[in-house]
Amino acid sequence: MHSIFHLKHQDRIGWIGLGEMGYRMAGNLQRYLVSRSLSMTVWNRTPAKSAKMHQKHGVRVAKSLEDLVAQSNIIFTSLSNDAAVEEIYETLIYFAGQVDHSIIFVETSTIYPTLATQLKERLAVTPQHTYLQCPVFGRPPVAKAAKLVWVTSGDDKAIKKMCLYFTTMSKQIIHLKTTNVASACSFKLIGNFFVVGSMELLAEGLTLAEKADVSQESVLKFVEAFFPAPSWIEYSQKMVRGAVSKENGFSVELGLKDVGHMRQLAAETGASLPTADLAYNHLQAVKESGKGEQDWSSMISSLRVSSDLDAEVVATAAAVASVRSSPYSSPLASSRSSMSSFEVHTPEKKA
Repeated sequence: MHSIFHLKHQDRIGWIGLGEMGYRMAGNLQRYLVSRSLSMTVWNRTPAKSAKMHQKHGVRVAKSLEDLVAQSNIIFTSLSNDAAVEEIYETLIYFAGQVDHSIIFVETSTIYPTLATQLKERLAVTPQHTYLQCPVFGRPPVAKAAKLVWVTSGDDKAIKKMCLYFTTMSKQIIHLKTTNVASACSFKLIGNFFVVGSMELLAEGLTLAEKADVSQESVLKFVEAFFPAPSWIEYSQKMVRGAVSKENGFSVELGLKDVGHMRQLAAETGASLPTADLAYNHLQAVKESGKGEQDWSSMISSLRVSSDLDAEVVATAAAVASVRSSPYSSPLASSRSSMSSFEVHTPEKKA
């Protein structure tokens, strides 16, 4: 009863960014709020997406960012790149300086660490406000199923308050236990490096298999049996099928942005990241061929060309059948993992 009273009388949630991830995340949060007879206010650069969110989920649509800031004391942002985050926060920080109430800003995008630090410092000019950097792991179908992995950094008191809301969108929360918001950005880039590194290995291995006349369906069965991690299984299946649509996925152009950040972080910290260099070059080759909007798993086409194979994969009937019959073909297939170096919170869903 206390938590419901707290919600009704204090928390007014705003959401900015209704792309493939943001729309699904906001939808889950709104469903929870509706169950408590509450709602949220949304704003999106493309008004049609806000209208769709209003029609489907009953959210209030803000007339402007100024309106959203005036109406909210918690604001989530889910944006595509650093430029969008910087542009939106320039406006948010300005309007936040015009209000008397306090606001917790929760930035969930994948951005470079120094940008998060700059935003926190700029917001600190108005000390009643709080900036949290809380990126998420998971593709759009995972976001829709509320099975994202959240990473938190920033003020501990604010994070504890926000965990109730994170729970409505996630299967696990990793608390970095630091006020250094740049740490969460670095963590996200390292996590994404593991993903793109896995894709680089899969692309090379699948290309070698085709050159060596090893059946693709047999390779898929091996991956499922020996490396039963969702990312390995899903991306190997996409590569074998020749599935290039970025629907429910991640584009080559956004992949280049993330891998570029990884390489920059490596250069600035004195780390060697040769796998990221390879992946970047393969993604860049795909973009230069005019396919920057394809799913980033299409990086395999660069390897295929350099191996004297057709750039586009023509999946065999057996390979397609193998994918369809796989118990891991659902994007929501999950695996257990241990992250003992961090505090890991597996939240219970609220009724």
